[in-house]
Formats: sequence, structure tokens, C-alpha cells
Amino acid sequence: MDKKRLLVLFSAFLISLVLMTAGCVDQKSTQNSITTAGTATVSEKVDVVRLSGGDYGYPQPFSIYPRGPGSSKVGMIFDSLVERDEVGIIPWLAESWEINSDGTEYTFYLREDVSWNDGEPFTANDVKFTFDYEQEYVPISGGMETGVVDSVQVVDNNTVKFILTQPVCTFLYKMTGFKIIPQHIYKDVTDPASFLDPEAVTGTGPFLLEEYNLEHGTYRFVTNENFWGPDTAVEAVEFIPVSDELVSFEQGEIDFTSVSPDTLDRFTSDSDIRVVQQPAFWGYQFYFNMNKCTELNEKKIRQAFVYAIDREELVEKIGRGAGKPGEMGILPEDHIWYNSDQTAYEYDPVKAGELLEEAGWTDTDGDGIRDKDGEKLSYVLSLGSSEVRIGELIKERLSEVGIDVQLQALESKSRDANLKTGDFELAISGFGGWGKDADYLRTRYCDETSETNSVSSAASVFGYHNDTLNALGAQELQELDDEERKEIVYEMQTVLAEDIPAIPLYYTTSYDAWHISKYDGWINMYDHHARTHSILSYIQRDGIAAKR
Repeated sequence: MDKKRLLVLFSAFLISLVLMTAGCVDQKSTQNSITTAGTATVSEKVDVVRLSGGDYGYPQPFSIYPRGPGSSKVGMIFDSLVERDEVGIIPWLAESWEINSDGTEYTFYLREDVSWNDGEPFTANDVKFTFDYEQEYVPISGGMETGVVDSVQVVDNNTVKFILTQPVCTFLYKMTGFKIIPQHIYKDVTDPASFLDPEAVTGTGPFLLEEYNLEHGTYRFVTNENFWGPDTAVEAVEFIPVSDELVSFEQGEIDFTSVSPDTLDRFTSDSDIRVVQQPAFWGYQFYFNMNKCTELNEKKIRQAFVYAIDREELVEKIGRGAGKPGEMGILPEDHIWYNSDQTAYEYDPVKAGELLEEAGWTDTDGDGIRDKDGEKLSYVLSLGSSEVRIGELIKERLSEVGIDVQLQALESKSRDANLKTGDFELAISGFGGWGKDADYLRTRYCDETSETNSVSSAASVFGYHNDTLNALGAQELQELDDEERKEIVYEMQTVLAEDIPAIPLYYTTSYDAWHISKYDGWINMYDHHARTHSILSYIQRDGIAAKR
């Protein structure tokens, strides 16, 4: 067995082992098969799998809409150097890698005889080009966090070296989202966001884009016969518009759906339908804008919001029982690095009122809204159209403690744009990724760099600053010992749970259902809730093992 092959096997084993002990893998939660009624068998390869559609943009990294369904479509065409399976990080375009002793240099050995789907050879030059190109044109999907990499060096056609600015504990994890684009196509493209030609979706991945219709939100991906890796398990994947996903599933129009608890009985007795509960890695968050509403900089007021909002009620009435109340340390209970020893906030409107009184906010004019120095605790709460019912319940609970909220329902893309620019007072947004590496506590809630931490964060809370959290984030980023880093992450959760920069409302635990006889190859990535988002769900698994 040659040196590279040994390194491949060792890398796969080591990364899996590290992730299982480091908080990135929880096989119990990610493979939680609540109901498995089906006993039928699936054919080795199927002609087509049909899924619920919707427009998420043209599936290249610079034009896609930045949510899971969009990014996953990019991943059907474009490969990364490493990929994620049910257990951890696995070799992909890179068949192996080496890390220097201080964790600042990563050398990737690329697979040989890989071609772009137009027949041009894939080389290390494409990897370097992608990194350099994205310094000028930031991708919507994937990309590398700024400040992580100092430079990328081409050693030879099949070897590329990433030199980091400092040790970064999550570098390999970040590389799973770094999608490689072809130099020979993009080198002359100066506006990639508007590059919607067929050449824009030239990739090395297992599928080709055969059809895309913006108006109807339809996509059809077909097998790339020149794919370097294992055979696909389906010839084509189609995303089609449906008015009612559950009805469309029952009528056989689509092959996979999400099921709410109150409709489970319609499926659990069918021997051809498998029903599996998702891990709690998708959730809703309540945002404060402390720049626009300066009184929200006071911790007691933010804590009062938590006590006033009944998160259990949201799970029961909105999630229909399929969910878990938000944890103020941010990480959900299903995350393997979840710290149970943190400040707990039960629904307590009396406590909320006491905190507001302590902060000097009382109802002086008897209108039911607390005020102070001529200012009232009155806000506009921005939310997506699908989150209005959540907003209505929160509005009702906050009004009981003297906080006035007016709802502003927006199209989800407009709401997301406002969250990015800070054009809101309060906001609600639902998103996935709550199960991924715990470093997101730093990237979402730390707001500065330092002499020892040149990696910038992308904090989603406007106006929030905490010196202790920033210091912990800087330590966590560079800590390469997993047990030490876990302790830092525990401390970060303790600080966040006390300070409340944002409120996780609840995490969903919906059920997935599919026809076994139609297709039974669905998997969860270890850190993600959506089986349809994993490229490995569409690939023959024995072939993946053989490629390791």
C-alpha cells in the first residue's frame, strides 16, 4: 500500500475520530429513526427522483440564493476538496492531505484524471484561482471566511498548499463549503453574479444542470457521465412546483416530504413509507438591533424579552409539538457540545416585569406600554410571511408585560436583506445549520478581531459587544486541542445565556417521509437536518467507500 493511500485511510479515520469527540458528530441525534415502518427494497439505481421545487437562483456560487436549498443545488454541480458524510469529513476532490506541526499549512493531494464536465482537466491551478477570484468576487454560496488564508500555492498539477494566517481549528470544516470553479471559464468573467450562461455551471460534480426555469422554480439535474467519483444512485433529480407538498407526496407527484406530528398516522402503517425524525438543527431566532434601539443594549431588557416569550407555546402551537424550546446558550440540545449548565429561562411574565421595572421602564400614562424619559418600549418586528403566526404569539405575550410590537410581514428575501444591512428594529428568521461546528458562536456573536486573531467574524447582532465573549472566541479559534476547545465553547455558551444577544425561539424536529420502493438512499450529514441537501444522498454509497 503506497504512502498516499495510507494517508487517505488515516485521514478519514482521524477526522471521523476527532469529530466524534469534538462536538461535530452526534450519531444518536442525526440518525434518529423514530418510525421505520417500511420493509420494501429499493432498486440499485432509479431513473428520477422528484422533489418539491421553488426558485433559489441559478445554481452557481455567485448567483444562487444563500439558503440550504440553494447552496445544495450548487453542490450537485461543483465539488469541494473535502466533503461531509454521516460521521465526519471525508476526502473528495482531495484524496488526502497533510497538516504541518503548528496547524498553519495544509497540503492537499488532488485526485488525478479529474475533468470539468466540458472535458478540460481539473488541476491545482483551479483551486488557487478559485481562492484568488473570491478575494475580489465574494460568492453567495460557500467561499472562505476572510482572514483565514494568507495565500494558496500550487506545488504541482495535483498538489496545492493553503498557508493560513494563524492556526484555525475549523479549517478543514470550512473547506467543505469551498466550491471549486473552473479557471478557464471564470478567468474573464468580471460580473459573476450576472453570469447565467450554460458555461457558468461547468463543474466537476456528479450532476449537470439540464433545465432551469426561474418563473416556475423548476430544476432538472442529470448524471454527469464523466464524474470522477462513484456512480450516481439516480439518473436525474427534478425539483418541481407543488401547491401542497403533503398531498403531492400522497399522490406520487414527489418522492420525499416533511411530515408534521398531526399527520404521522397517515403514513406509519404504510410498509412502503419510511418516516424518520430530523435532528433539531433548524430553528427560529429573534434578533435585537441595538444600534437602532439603544435601550436594548441593557442586558436586563433583553432578559425580560426571554422571560416574556413563551417558547414552549411556540413549540406546541407553531411546531405542533415537533420541536425543542430555544436554549439561550445558542447551541441546541442535540448539539454534542451543548452545555446544560447554563442560565435557564422559563416563561415568567412576572419576572419580565420586575426586570423592566429595575431598568426604569414603567407605564406612566396608563396606556399599557412601558415608557421612560418620554420614550416607549414600542417596536416594529420584521418577519417573513410564513412566520406571522409566530409573530402574533410573541406580540401577545410581550404586550402582557408592557412591550408594544407591530408586525411587519415581508417577503423572505426582503427580510433576509434587511437582516444583513441592519434595516430593522426587531426581527425573526428561521434557518438551518444549528448542528454545525460550534465555531459559529464566534462568527455570529463576536464582533472584533485582535492582534492574535486576524480572522474577522460576521456577527449577526447589530450593536452587540462583549469583551469576554470576544476573548473566548479568539482563544477558541486557535485552540487545536479538542477537549480544551470544548471547554472554551462551554464558557461561551454560559456568557451568551447570561447576556442574551439574540433569542433562539425554538428548534424544529420535523419528520421526513419517503417511499422506500421508489428510493431509499437518503442520509443526513452529521451536522445538518435536511437529507435532500446532501450530495451523498444521490450517490451509490459503496462507491464512496471505495473512493476513500
